[in-house]
Amino acid sequence: MTTATPLLLDVDAFLARAEERGAPLDARAAEAVLGLLVLGGARRRTGLPEPTEELAEELLHLLLPLYVSAAAEELPGFVAALVSLADHTHEAGRLNAKRHAKLVARVHELAEGFGQAMTSHGRLTWPRLYGNLVRAAGVDANDPRAVRDWLETFAALPYAERNAALGFVASSSPNGPLSEAAYAQALCAERSSQARPLLTARLNAVTTAGVPDDAREDWYDDQAGVLADRWTAAGLDTLLRGRFAHLAPGGGDAPGRPLLALVEAMAVQHLEMYGEALAPMPPAPLPASPQEQAALLRAAPLPQLLARAAADPQGADDRTRELALASGFLVRREPGGTPSAGPSAEAWRDGGPAELTGLALNLFGALLAQLAAEDETAEQFDGEHVLTLYFLSERAGAAQSVARLAALNDMWFIPPDHESGPDPSVPATGAYELPDPQGLSAVLGLPALTESDRTDLIPGAARLARLMDGLAALGVTERTGDALTLTPLGTSLLRDALLLGIGGEAADVFPTREQVRAWDAERLVAGAQWWPQWAARQTVADWLTAHGTHGWTPFFEALSADRPEEEPARRRALLATLDATSVPDEALYGLLPDPVLGGWAENTLHTRGQAAPDTSTVPLSARAVHLVDELEAVRRTASLNHRLTAAPDQEEPDLFSALHAAFDKAASTWPGGPPALLTALIGADPYTAAFLAHQLSHHPDRTTADQARRAWRASHTSGTKKPAKRAGGKRKRR
Repeated sequence: MTTATPLLLDVDAFLARAEERGAPLDARAAEAVLGLLVLGGARRRTGLPEPTEELAEELLHLLLPLYVSAAAEELPGFVAALVSLADHTHEAGRLNAKRHAKLVARVHELAEGFGQAMTSHGRLTWPRLYGNLVRAAGVDANDPRAVRDWLETFAALPYAERNAALGFVASSSPNGPLSEAAYAQALCAERSSQARPLLTARLNAVTTAGVPDDAREDWYDDQAGVLADRWTAAGLDTLLRGRFAHLAPGGGDAPGRPLLALVEAMAVQHLEMYGEALAPMPPAPLPASPQEQAALLRAAPLPQLLARAAADPQGADDRTRELALASGFLVRREPGGTPSAGPSAEAWRDGGPAELTGLALNLFGALLAQLAAEDETAEQFDGEHVLTLYFLSERAGAAQSVARLAALNDMWFIPPDHESGPDPSVPATGAYELPDPQGLSAVLGLPALTESDRTDLIPGAARLARLMDGLAALGVTERTGDALTLTPLGTSLLRDALLLGIGGEAADVFPTREQVRAWDAERLVAGAQWWPQWAARQTVADWLTAHGTHGWTPFFEALSADRPEEEPARRRALLATLDATSVPDEALYGLLPDPVLGGWAENTLHTRGQAAPDTSTVPLSARAVHLVDELEAVRRTASLNHRLTAAPDQEEPDLFSALHAAFDKAASTWPGGPPALLTALIGADPYTAAFLAHQLSHHPDRTTADQARRAWRASHTSGTKKPAKRAGGKRKRR
């Protein structure tokens, strides 16, 4: 009698009944289906497991793809075994005709997804993968010696040949993540590490060991190995967990997990920032080629140090050995055992650009985790360091001030539109020193900072500088005094992590400069409206240069296109990124009749000392749009100045004097005066004008105030965001 040890299922009798029905089954497929259904908790009133629709889905879409090796041509045999089991359950009186027909129909529905899951590289485990390779090589998978001999031969192959045989391939897209193959291997390792405990736990739930309590854990683990071998290849479980563990990394210290953690953290951060819209980040400098990236990695001191640790584990210090274990340069063949060279050491020695990038991304994640746990660079909250790196990614390769970034991390209020480079007075080498209070005020845009303010910021700034100096050992950051930069290598690794985490449908989420140049104007504007102004300025200028004189018209059309709520003003803000002197005269003159941007074009010509040939061509609505933006800029500046200079409990005035004066000046020449201007402003941009209306509801002119009050209430009722009564009085928040 053939039994699915240790589940004690009479597989021979089941196969014989199928033979009698004229529908013979594949014995291996039948055994796997019966055994995994038992492990899924199926009832056994007939002696065999009784399938249900829920169990069939778990079997076909989870358990078989987790534990069983099979070639594509073998897959119909598993579906046939499940259908035959449904027939048997029906014949035994445990499934009526209606439920039987429904179950069989459901099995056939699930068959397509089953085929995809069993043939997808993203669903593999190491035992399944090697079981497939053994069978594809024509080796007798039931002969443990033959399986061992094949593994010995495979292990002796050159690194590149083994990698090719495993089938984990890099992205075919020139702009795709270079570490895609390493990511797939890390997923395989993670699935493998989860599969074994799950199998042991399910065995524990459905079988009785009949052994002493102190031996039960080992017994269940041994029996899980028995089943794993029956479903993949004989002896494979012991070989991959022992002598050939280096061929299946993922157990013990689990190399690959830091890569997965970094990928997930970057994706979560991006989704928190932008939601599911997957708005693109600004392009940043990247290595010129995969070969250049590989050269940058080989020049970095940290992987060189870890490679030496792999060659001489006992000669490495504890911190280096810990990082080598976490990143796969070292592994322990058994718990508590002596470390020896791991798969990352081989990838470092023999790998090409793709393998080195995967190695570096994994090391990046391991290094971040180590720095987050050490006292001098400890995170204040989970994910803080990834958030900092994400912020640097958004800065598109430009140098940032350590002081400014530390102040943002410490929740100081920094004027959002204040642009300042790093402080040049900070010593270029040695431990980081904050600028003096005057320099700090200049960098942060906060007036009259004191020595006490500087003292408050010292711990956070010192911690940030140490973090960045630690990451510099991998070549991903660079700090000189107060100037901090994410290097092209660092940008490339974080780009890979983000693309892997978001998925293939978001290929433009971290575009290269070449990709952005190829975008149409609408795509450019839709992305650039969210970027820091200086990053948008650089990228828009690059795009316009690439598209020449033909780019201006579609660019302006994208800026003036109808958009919901706040987007029109956000898009129009890109006008401030332009060098007005570079806009061709013909583009400005052609823009004058535009109902949205005509007022901006007229004002730009006036600023350049050029008169519009016919001012009557500028629609009144376009002048209203331009005034909305100008008046809102006055209001925001006044509100910001109040927040920076007012006492902590001092509320904003009901009407800023600067806004009052600017509105009255504009209204003095507007046809119909203040009420007509207010009506025009609201018609031009209801969302932005609501902020103005809230303030102008306190205008001394009663007619203007009443009209503004009605407009503000209407915008509030319609769901337009109401301006806050107070903007807060603190110049920094702790």
